Amino acid sequence: MTFSGLDPDSVCTCGLAQWEFFVSLLFGYKTCKNEKQMMRSVFLPILVSAFVMTAASCSKDETPGDPEETAILNMYNEQNGKTILDDSDIYINDAGNFISPSSCQLFMLGARSGLGAVDVSTLQNPAPEVAVMKGYGYVAVRGVTGRVFPSHNVALPLDPDLNVNYLKFYVMDNIEDAERGTLGAVVKFVIEKPRNYWLPEWNSTPYRLDYSSKGLGEEVSVPLPDENFEVELDSNNDLTCEKQGRNLVFKLLDWPSYDSGYYTLRLRVGESYTQVRMEVIH
Repeated sequence: MTFSGLDPDSVCTCGLAQWEFFVSLLFGYKTCKNEKQMMRSVFLPILVSAFVMTAASCSKDETPGDPEETAILNMYNEQNGKTILDDSDIYINDAGNFISPSSCQLFMLGARSGLGAVDVSTLQNPAPEVAVMKGYGYVAVRGVTGRVFPSHNVALPLDPDLNVNYLKFYVMDNIEDAERGTLGAVVKFVIEKPRNYWLPEWNSTPYRLDYSSKGLGEEVSVPLPDENFEVELDSNNDLTCEKQGRNLVFKLLDWPSYDSGYYTLRLRVGESYTQVRMEVIH
């Protein structure tokens, strides 16, 4: 439990002028005996409010809270009960590692201040087995759902028919025994879904390239809401796509056949991606 009072370590160095002001008020309060009641009613509230405002302005930012539906699990290792994490196949083996024998890709995201501080926007270097580390955050993604993009980032589809989710967890502490050593870990976890961000709806046709008055090799630019994205285009080398800032820049190199003109485009933001159709009008 976090104590809500003023922690000496969290107090910043305040100016001497402020503290001299507090002392002068207090000194005046003590010495003016003839006007004691007036001083109490006037200066004491000023002193208290000034101190509270100073303390509040100097306090540190709080750690992000736990997501809704967070749960805590005592995960005993393979030798001491082999606790499985939620509905996955993840457990702690004899080597002191989280392991998923068949279903999940595991991502070790490093030291975090809590489960709420585990950021899933960059998922790289998946592994079937990762070390159990106190104070570290992790993500588990079912192997068939994640897609690896050219940047080596893994993202999850926003396809409503798949209804994909992932497991985010955090090691709070080790389970120790004086005689038997480390028995496992206390794990805080939650099941979450990939965020939509500003990505267009799955299988929609949000972008149309009008080449009816353009020639081959000319560029068409499509602005997007933000530049923090990755793009992947499926084509037969007749259409190219390049990211330039927050724009998609297309170049048609060959005319589509009469019955074609649609291309598959994938956009990734953070841990999420969408797949849409793009039409070339010619």
